[in-house]
Parts: sequence; C-alpha cells; structure tokens
Amino acid sequence: MADDQQQPGPSNQQDQPQGDGKEQKPQGRKRKLSTKRQNANKRNGSPDTENEMDAEKIKFLLDPVLNALRSLPNGNESETMKMLISTLQPSQMEIEMALTKVKIDMDRVLGFPNNSYQIYDFGSIKSGLAFRDSDLDFYVHYEKNCESKQEQTKVIHIIHGRMAREGTFHGLVKILGAKVPLLRAIHGPTNLTCDINFSNARGCYNSKFIFAVTRFDPRIHKLAIIIKFWAKCAFLLTNHRQMNTYCIIMMLIFYLQTKKLPLLPAVQDLQKGIPRVNFGPWNLGYPKDIKFTTMNKESIRLLLLNFFKYYSTFEFEKNLISPFVGRLCAVEEMKQKKVRELQPYYRAVEHQNFPEFNYGTQISIQDPFELNMNIGGVLNSAAHFEQFKLSFKTAHEVMCETNSEPFNKVLESLFTKTKRYQKLTKNAAASVVSKNGTVPKTVDVSAHWRICRLLPVEYELFIVRQILLARKTDKDAIITERQIKDVWADCMLDFIEDILQKIYLCKVEPIKDAERASSVPKILKGKTSALLNCPANVKLSSSEHDCRSITSRS
Repeated sequence: MADDQQQPGPSNQQDQPQGDGKEQKPQGRKRKLSTKRQNANKRNGSPDTENEMDAEKIKFLLDPVLNALRSLPNGNESETMKMLISTLQPSQMEIEMALTKVKIDMDRVLGFPNNSYQIYDFGSIKSGLAFRDSDLDFYVHYEKNCESKQEQTKVIHIIHGRMAREGTFHGLVKILGAKVPLLRAIHGPTNLTCDINFSNARGCYNSKFIFAVTRFDPRIHKLAIIIKFWAKCAFLLTNHRQMNTYCIIMMLIFYLQTKKLPLLPAVQDLQKGIPRVNFGPWNLGYPKDIKFTTMNKESIRLLLLNFFKYYSTFEFEKNLISPFVGRLCAVEEMKQKKVRELQPYYRAVEHQNFPEFNYGTQISIQDPFELNMNIGGVLNSAAHFEQFKLSFKTAHEVMCETNSEPFNKVLESLFTKTKRYQKLTKNAAASVVSKNGTVPKTVDVSAHWRICRLLPVEYELFIVRQILLARKTDKDAIITERQIKDVWADCMLDFIEDILQKIYLCKVEPIKDAERASSVPKILKGKTSALLNCPANVKLSSSEHDCRSITSRS
C-alpha cells in the first residue's frame, strides 16, 4: 500500500502522530471486510456455540484457501504463495475504492466549526496484512486535539448521533470504557465494519512499521500472511480476543532477529542514525527503507518450520520477547536492570515516573517503541495460554510430519490439523483435533462441574463506575476497582437469574443444603458467593471479582 500519506502531528523528517493511546480493541463480535454479512447475533454463551461461531468465521476464508491449494498441480513454494495471497488478500484497487467510499461518507458527519480534521487509516489495511474479512481502523485527528477521555467521549456521542440521523452507517456501538474510546459502525454501501477513534495516533506508527518490515524482505511478508491465517485456524485469533495480530507479528520479528543469521536487526539498531520521533520518553522513529544486509537464504518452508519449533520450546514464563533488544534475555534480567539495551526504559521509570513493565502476565512481549508496555498482556487467562502453547506445538508437529510433501500440502495440513485445548476432567481429553475448519462438540462431562468464567468487559465496568459516581454523596469518597467489580458481580447474578426465571421460565432457588453445596469447586467459594439451582441442572455463582456460570449435564 502507498506509504506517502502524511501522518498527524508536528513536522519532522519523519511524520509524527500525536495521541496518548495504543491500539487496543475491546472485546466484541465485529463485522468484517467482506461482501458477505456474518451473523453477529448468534451468541448464547455456551462453549459449543462459541466454537461454532469461530468455525463459521474461519470457514469463510478457509474453504476458498483449501480449494485454491488443492488446485495447484505442482505445489512449489512460489506458486503456492502467489495463490494463497491472491485468495486471502483483497487487491490494492479494492482497498483504495473501499477506503474512498467510507471516507467520503465519514466526511458528512465529522465536521465541527473552526476545527479542521484529518482521517488516517491504520491497522491491517495500512500494514499490508489485510484479509478479505478484515475491518477498517480510523484515527480522526482534529486541529483542536481531543486529549482527555471526557472530550473524546463527548465527540463520540455527537458523531454517533449524526451517523444515526444520516443513515449511511448502521450497527452503531459506542465503546467508551476502553483505554482508547472508539465508535464502531458498519458502513452500509460497502458492509465494512469501521472502528473510529480520536486519540490513537500510535496505531498509525505501528502499522507503518510493520509495513516497512514486511517489505524489507519478501519472505517476511509471506511468512506474516501464513502465520496470521494459521493463527485464525488454530484458535488464537478468535472472537474472544485472547491474542491479536500485532502480538503475533512481533513474535515473528523477534524470531527473525534471533536467528544465527538474522533476517532483521534489532529496533534499537534501526533507530541509529535517523531523527528521533518523540512520544513522551519513547522514540517512535524507524527507517521507511530498512538498510540491512542479511546472509540468511533460508526458504519460507524452513523459516516457517523453525518459527514453530522456536516457540513450541520457548520458556515464556522466564524469557522476554523484545524486538527492541533483538536478542534473547530473561525477564529476571530486565527486573534487575541488567539489560544494557533497555537504558531508555530504566530512565523513564526511575526519573520520569512512568509505569513499570507489567511482568504479571502469562507471556511477556515488549512493545518495540513504548518500552514499558507488555502487549502480551492480552493473553490473560491460563486456558488461553494453554491453547497458545498447544497450537504452536501442534503446528511444529504438522510441519515435521509433512516435511517431504509439496508446499501446498504442507499449508493445507497446517491450516486444518489444529487442536482446541480443553480442561482435563475425568472423562475429557486435554485437546480435540479439528479438521478442515470444523469444531467437534464438547466432550461429555456428566457428573462434574463445568465452569465458564464471565469476565466483565471494559464498558460494563465503565457504566458501573458512572452509576456509583452519580450516587456518591461524599465528594471526597474514593470508588475503588474492587467496589466496581463487586457491584458488577452482584448485578450480573441477578441478571442471569432473571433471564432463567422470566424468559426460560425455570424455577430458580437458592441452594442451602450443606451437602450439595459442599460439592462446589473451591474456586467458587468466594467471600460473597451465592448458589442457585434450577430444574435444568444449571447452578450459578457470583464471587468477589467475577460471575461464573457452572453447568452440570445429566
């Protein structure tokens, strides 16, 4: 994609955006870049239905990809990649036409008197990794910048009202509780989902950096396309948002930096000899044309095999993935300030009071520019982490098994021979094989508790906070996160109980029998817990920080 679009912010030898946020997408089902509408309302919370939703979404691209791969007579690397890319990615003309149509209609609702603005597209559309089911991400930069969340929220309310009256956009959703508040809308003429924010100029830099890296060596772009699509098929890039494309690409970049014959230099080396682009204490600078001589001549097949091997044996709990450093170092070294390349991070934390890197996550992936940000924090549950490790291990096994086969057969196996992690019970296996994009039904767990955690999303907590603030009589009283989550948990339990009683007409009653209550797993016995029973064998519990629904099947 053309890389000459001016970016927002003060002038420099490199374009500089302004803003105070990083690209973060809240949870939620989104309509994607495609001429076919996806059914976004098929959601009942059960694992089987969620699996089917993931499979349906994967199938939209997987079926044509498999047909294309199977149509190749020879299946050599060059022909296979050409066919794969043309099947997965829209053409540049299609992208430009879609962007033009959407921006023209956005212009009708974005204007304010005496406050000029500029629309900037970013994300996969700008990084060159867009698929036919991708969405559109926009950052709107006003001359009078929307710096505070309060100002951004006000603008979102106004634009939402204008879009609702104008009629070109529909499916409007205001997502105000996220770190980067945004407005999500579906553009009617193109049927594209658009995420519009007013503060995340950082996303423009992330996207253009990935574009520069993937265009440095054609093998990197091809690897990124394969790995991104594999991650969709392998239950990593799903509706549940346990991982995102940005994290996966940073892992790919780090792997290519740490090879014996590196394909890429460290980001800190890329920044030498070019002007700084200041973003607080951080340097967002990078060369648009990377000058680096690599001696690595490995094929895509070999690079792909070793990528999965590298991360299938990687000690995520101990080691840091840092494209900025560009070499393997331990998390403990970073904590003890022994990583010499991270002096800018240490100075920002010690002398400028910036927050420390968040070490308390399943996986530590350091943002290549904002060095105190752990972008791996999106992988925030043990089950998602187990799925993550299982997917890499399975992919490596598949690559080894198909090592002597044509490359199109290798990719076909990689995309279809995937496994979904399931918690071990007495009657359930740890993982289930999924073939050709289909997802098997959940294994029967009769006579055992089955736990589904319902975690609050940001906008729910935001609403609860606003309600508590409105009810607050003492202006000096502090509302803590614990209070907000406790109120959310109580409300969620009442809400589910009402649904069971008033919609499904179930008889719901508290469980007071000590013997029956003793069978509840310890994880459910919180300080403020409540157990309910109904004839459909559904038991509910709300405890401390989240609300859990436990289904016992007979």
